[in-house]
Formats: sequence, C-alpha cells, structure tokens
Amino acid sequence: MKWIKIILKTIIVILLQVTLFDRLHIQGWGYPMVYILLLFSMPLLYPQWLEMIIGAFIGLIMDIFCNSLGVHIAACVALTYLRPIILKKLVQDIERIKTDINSKSIGIGAYVKYITLLTFCHHFMIFGLEAWNFQNWDLILIQTACSSVLTILLLLIYNLVRK
Repeated sequence: MKWIKIILKTIIVILLQVTLFDRLHIQGWGYPMVYILLLFSMPLLYPQWLEMIIGAFIGLIMDIFCNSLGVHIAACVALTYLRPIILKKLVQDIERIKTDINSKSIGIGAYVKYITLLTFCHHFMIFGLEAWNFQNWDLILIQTACSSVLTILLLLIYNLVRK
C-alpha cells in the first residue's frame, strides 16, 4: 500500500511540474523545479545506490518532458549523492529518522538549510550544464539564485500546507 502511495505522489508531482510549474517563470530568470521534493522527502531506509537510481529515473522523466539531454539526470543523481552527506551535517541523530524527511522529522531550521543547500546545488548544476560553459557565470548564478528562491518558497509553502 505504501508503494502505491509513493507512485501516486510521484505521478502527481511530475504532472504538476510539467503542466503547471514549467510554465511559471519570472522573466526567464526563475524557474521553479518542485519535482525535487520527491528526492528531498525520500526516507533514509533505502541504500544510497537505490536512491541514486530513483534520482536518475526521475531525472530521465524530466529530461524527456523538458527535451534536455541528461541535464536533469545528472543534477538529480548529484542531489541524491549529496543528500545523506548534508543531512548528516545538519542533523545530529540522523539514525533515528525512519520516516520521510520533512520539517517535522528533522526540525524547521535544519529542513530550511537542507532544502536550501540541495536546491542551490541542483539548480547550479542544471543551469551550468545547460550553458555548457562558464563564460556567462554571472547569468548562471542569477538563474540559479532566482530559481532556487522560487523553488524553496514553493517547497516551504507545500510543507506548511501539508501540516
């Protein structure tokens, strides 16, 4: 029953991303990428190799819908690789958490830091790979910052509404 719930949540979030959030952008600077919520909220029950495969699968789906050549796969795999490292730095007793990662399970302060760091890393990788060079690093940083702020706000609103 839990797998059905996870699959339905994944389908709903990806459909919302490709039908609604991909059309929301701020003058070409800020693109919300709320689908990373699926990777942020995964419980720590899975081995890291499985998390990275799940990240690659979600990234592949987004690459198909966005017509990008592996950019989302790379960013999602990097995110799932960095996730346990950042969580161990932010949460003292990480072994006690067996549920979904959210503000209730790790605390609001740690949760905000967690999604901020990972969102910035994910978005920087997306825009850096899309640009394919760092000659326009200022543009990459502006797009990363605007998109990160927009995504983080939407994820925090979701977290508040979900409670």
